[in-house]
Amino acid sequence: MSKYTNNLTELNKDSLAIAGGKGANLGVLIQAGLPVPSGFVVTVEAYRAHLEAANLKEPIKAKLENIAENDISAITEASQCISTWIEESPMPNEVQEDVKRAYASFSKELSSRSDLLVAVRSSATAEDLPSASFAGQHETYLGICRIDEIIRHIKKCWASLWSSQAISYRISMGFEHLKVDLAVVVQLMIDAEAAGVMFTANPVNGRRDEMLISAGYGLGEAIVSGQITPDTFILSKSGSVKERILGSKEIRILLTQNGTVLEEVPIKERKEFCLSSCEFQQLTDLAKAVEQHYGCPMDTEWALSQGKIYMLQARPITTELSVPEDTDILGPDDQIVFQGKKAPWGLQSAMEHCSEPPTPLDFAYLCSCYQGFDSYLYNEVGFSLPKSPMRPVERESGCVAIDLKQAGFSLAMLWKVPKLFIKEYTMDIRFFWQSLSNEIDLWIKRMDEEGENTTDAVKLAKLINQAVTEMGILFQKRISDFVPNIVIDLKFDYLVKKAVGKKRKEEMKENLLKALPFRTALQNKSLVKVAHAAALYGKDSTEFKNEFNAFLAEYGDRPSASMAPTLSAYTWREKPEVVYNLIDSLLTDNELFNSEASFKKQEIALEEAKNEIKKLLNKKQYDNFLKILDLAREGVIIREEGLFYIEKLTSCVRRLSLQLGSMLKEKGILCEANDIFFLFLEELGPFSAGKLDRKEKIAKRQSAYKKVYAAHEKGIHWMISTGSFPVFHKKEKQAKNMEDPNEIKGISASRGVYEGPVCIVRGPSEFHKLKKGDILVSPYTAPVWTPLFRLAYGVVTEIGSAGSHAAIVSREYGIPCVVDIPNITNIVKDGQMIRVDGTNGIITVLA
Repeated sequence: MSKYTNNLTELNKDSLAIAGGKGANLGVLIQAGLPVPSGFVVTVEAYRAHLEAANLKEPIKAKLENIAENDISAITEASQCISTWIEESPMPNEVQEDVKRAYASFSKELSSRSDLLVAVRSSATAEDLPSASFAGQHETYLGICRIDEIIRHIKKCWASLWSSQAISYRISMGFEHLKVDLAVVVQLMIDAEAAGVMFTANPVNGRRDEMLISAGYGLGEAIVSGQITPDTFILSKSGSVKERILGSKEIRILLTQNGTVLEEVPIKERKEFCLSSCEFQQLTDLAKAVEQHYGCPMDTEWALSQGKIYMLQARPITTELSVPEDTDILGPDDQIVFQGKKAPWGLQSAMEHCSEPPTPLDFAYLCSCYQGFDSYLYNEVGFSLPKSPMRPVERESGCVAIDLKQAGFSLAMLWKVPKLFIKEYTMDIRFFWQSLSNEIDLWIKRMDEEGENTTDAVKLAKLINQAVTEMGILFQKRISDFVPNIVIDLKFDYLVKKAVGKKRKEEMKENLLKALPFRTALQNKSLVKVAHAAALYGKDSTEFKNEFNAFLAEYGDRPSASMAPTLSAYTWREKPEVVYNLIDSLLTDNELFNSEASFKKQEIALEEAKNEIKKLLNKKQYDNFLKILDLAREGVIIREEGLFYIEKLTSCVRRLSLQLGSMLKEKGILCEANDIFFLFLEELGPFSAGKLDRKEKIAKRQSAYKKVYAAHEKGIHWMISTGSFPVFHKKEKQAKNMEDPNEIKGISASRGVYEGPVCIVRGPSEFHKLKKGDILVSPYTAPVWTPLFRLAYGVVTEIGSAGSHAAIVSREYGIPCVVDIPNITNIVKDGQMIRVDGTNGIITVLA
């Protein structure tokens, strides 16, 4: 240790005043036992001695006197003068000799190599601080060789303390110019194969339980200076990769004996990620060690050489970080309910339709509907039913999982299925549905009347139990058109294929199923009518209120979220702000007053497809085709109408439940009417009669539900987070044999190709984000989302199938749709450009 130089190993957290922020931090890293390249620091005393020897303090002070932060020209002129004074003044002899001794010792330590390449790096005393990083304000010079060049570049670092941006930054941060000194780090260069930046907490979303890594080929300067778009990785603190985004990495900076050179990266390497799992593990270990040693999240720089990662820099993250939510839902004794090694055949469909986390009372509805579905499968199709019905499983924490056992194949299907196909071959589903819809309307009317006439809580609880049971029976009837629809679809598929051939079959079928007046399309037309009134007369007008009330009278029973309605979900009538958000979105559409154009376009496509088929078939064949086409189109309409009526059934039972909740609130038994949804169905009667104390249970269940919902908002389905099922990993969507690594494979749901900006919508509260021409990217869609399809030019969902809501509505609106891309809402970002190829089921990240 000397007055003007210190070895990096001699520095520690108390060395800021002599070695600057960068030098002190490198000393701390070495003291912590982390891999840091060898080097020494030229102390701030050397810088002060240089200013004293050249008599520069007074001229500098005079030059900067009264300069305002926004006076760019004055700052630039002062910078040029001061920098020239420092660089052209000779370094004091005593400083120069000390630097030479330090370099000689440093060289000897590294086997007396004469061709050492070093980095000469500025290290200010007001740098890499928790309150101000001063990142990029002072210069670093790479690949410097020989002592005379090192001395010259030390002076250049001193001069960089007076760059225009450094002067402006000090003014804005309130630092006195001459009280900020500069040390210089001279450090062995790492001939990096890859390098980059690692934040030990995620500065983008503020999460402390994530790490963010940017990496590129060659030296890290290409990333720090912004010359490339690096690979980006988000890792958990355990080292598992949560997200990876391929950067372009067009160039890399390489180290040579003549300094650094810029080189183009071969195309093949650009299409590959520059880090592997081995490097991720090293970086994870280093991140933990750095953060543990400093006691706070850190911004670090690193380099990879010959399989080893070196730490080059560390400073505290200066951006505000959030405390991660506690979403650890399962307790240590909670077992996964489903013990199978493979996912049940219907799990994907169940997860799609039961997208929102259910409350305890919701499970009564779900179980009743599934029992109705199972009864149909057993009685009509011949599946073997599970020995025990589906049931909820409550954990000690109040979290509720589902024991979902599904029907299996049986020998009875060999004769039941053919018999059913023959029986249903000529069934007209239109007459069937007319009869069932009338029955449901009468049931709702009867239940509402009985509820209005019931003033006793125990009797009302009994009525709710009866209603849930009867809902299951009605649900069973509702799905009994399952086989007739399959028969119709098979006939339709066969006739279209016969007419136009296998290659054009799907395209032709899609056009033949356009311009369908199904429920959500009619709903969309009605909502556009409301939006028209808002645009023409304003939302405070009588005209708007009349249209809005008429809309709610027809569609007010629709749930504000989820695909399958649940008893706890608010309806549009109860939460009209959801509809207001949709209206606001529609009002951004410049073509709002030309809303019929899209439907006419679909009608034209339908007529053209019919005419083409007509030319290819004789009259008898074509007449038969038209009958089947009518039935196929009617089948789609009835499927949507069926969901609409299930929503009406659910809304009816919700009204009864809230009525009971209000009764119990008035008696002081419940705190809020909505607390009723945190009781199980079998608890309603005894709880209403005062025979069962569940207040503590309700509070515990509500607390657990909040955790499940927090996980849901992070993209974790409740069936997984509650431990109903293990995480079943699918095959990688990004196939290794695909030519473009930015391509991600999903399922084709609606044909066409569109390139545009991403708009991530995770729920109704974000409907307002979507603008005309955006690509809607969401976990799933439900009927409440339908008006957004007027604005979206493409759709991508995490779950779904070719028969899901997103697929059906996308085809109706003629926009491309790709479904079943897990985690896509976290893979792409708002505003990012992607291509949606609905024909081939592929999305491509463009920028």
